Amino acid sequence: MEPHGLPWLQGLDKPSRLLLHALASSSCGTLAALRLLQRVQPGEGPGPVFPWQTFTTALCAEEPVLDGPEGALALKPRLLLLPVVCQRNLFSLLLVVQALVPGGCLDLLLQALEQDSHVDPWVQALGNLLQQEARAARCCPPPGPLSSTCQQQLRCLGQRIARSNPEGRRKLNWCFSKQPSGTGDGADSVLPGGKHKEVSEESLELDEEREGKGMLLEEVVFDYPGMQEVGDVAGMEEEMPEESSGDGSAQSPDGAAPQSSQQEAPGKVSQAELAVEVQSFLQVHGPRLKMLLQKESSVSLQHPDLSIPPELHILISCSPAQLEGLCSFLQLSTCPEHLLVRFCSWLLVLSPELSYTSAATLAQQLFLRRVLSLTQPPSRHLMAALTSFCSKYSQPFCRVLVAAVLQEPGEGAEQTKLVCELVEECLEPDAVRLVLSQVLEVPLSEKLLPIVQAVLGRQELLPPELFDLLVLTLCRRAPAFSTSLSYARLVMAVLTTYRSQVTPSHRSALAAALDRSDAALRRSLQAVLEGAR
Repeated sequence: MEPHGLPWLQGLDKPSRLLLHALASSSCGTLAALRLLQRVQPGEGPGPVFPWQTFTTALCAEEPVLDGPEGALALKPRLLLLPVVCQRNLFSLLLVVQALVPGGCLDLLLQALEQDSHVDPWVQALGNLLQQEARAARCCPPPGPLSSTCQQQLRCLGQRIARSNPEGRRKLNWCFSKQPSGTGDGADSVLPGGKHKEVSEESLELDEEREGKGMLLEEVVFDYPGMQEVGDVAGMEEEMPEESSGDGSAQSPDGAAPQSSQQEAPGKVSQAELAVEVQSFLQVHGPRLKMLLQKESSVSLQHPDLSIPPELHILISCSPAQLEGLCSFLQLSTCPEHLLVRFCSWLLVLSPELSYTSAATLAQQLFLRRVLSLTQPPSRHLMAALTSFCSKYSQPFCRVLVAAVLQEPGEGAEQTKLVCELVEECLEPDAVRLVLSQVLEVPLSEKLLPIVQAVLGRQELLPPELFDLLVLTLCRRAPAFSTSLSYARLVMAVLTTYRSQVTPSHRSALAAALDRSDAALRRSLQAVLEGAR
């Protein structure tokens, strides 16, 4: 569900709009919104902080509406103009993240709720619970943070679980992150729901991708006169993350060689047998799922079903070939976008989670054609579906969608803007670093500079190897961008936002690379270089 007919939404800042889209997407909007908030960093560290004050002020502002059967003109808080499902999800979310929301914001929202005598009973009950918990928190302060000893024990336990269960390793990345300095005061280190709020080190997936490529030694990497072309980096093969399903169905980016070798190996299923298996699967499960989607398209959006249909659990156990055939049978790549939002909301609560390969297959079937064919900004429905999917399956999404956008010939202005918006607003830190590594593996062009700028704008901590590769790429491509203002802004962002990571070797390499730049650009960038010393 989308908050239709509310023109004031366009005046909100992007984080607030995105949160409202997630809350209004379906009955599962609370989970989608929580996943968005769980990647927000604490105020004292790098990264954005959700603007609760601005968000609350906007929702409590009054709008003129026609009220009652007689249509009398009245002023009502915008909060009361939101769809009922959005109001329910908002107050459910506030119950979960109450400790992170300024007390004044909660009071304003509760006061706005009291202005309507016909408020939804469920929303009223949630508001009463919120008031009770606020009063209880004032009387009894929350328990103190875990001691450093307890934190270390939890970290060790999580690491052991992750090693024994690679499928769930992504959820336990925080166990491998750098421990916060100090005496164990971790009050701000964990959000409700268990997400780690500190800026983590390089994720396991990125470690595995970079393994075998060798460390970039400063004295070799930054020897500018003898640099090779960036195409050498683009030619390197990528390893699939260890989240791939254990059935061996994950393919390398090439796809062809591993596939053919599997077909020729003894004991493997032939193409004919595979086709028969997929056809049988579709005959059994296809009609039921198609009826489900047809039913959803005719159900009023004002009365959504609050449970996940049991038919969808087949997605967990089917093979990639079966899943691809099912998506084609259901025509998911061309279905109406409001059904796409509902389908993605079901995926959010589907348990256990889909395997990496299944999620990548769904990302391709649901979004690839839609995204690559964009000639204007995506609709609110498509944006809500993308946001919902990214909140749970960001790694396979980036592997499929972002990689396709980067390799697509031509300008691709709308696709580039979409990736930038997802980087700025949706993707978690690990996925943001993955996007940067993908950009640096193709020849850097003017089209890709805004994406790198969006990544740097997130101010996520970059692993040394990835930061070295970024500076190396900027140096190699400097002659091609001698008059580019976007390139100059990008170099300036590296020197200012990541000043603590810039070494003398980085500065000397950039200074040498900028010698061929436009005189005006060179002077401004050299001034920044001098200031970074």
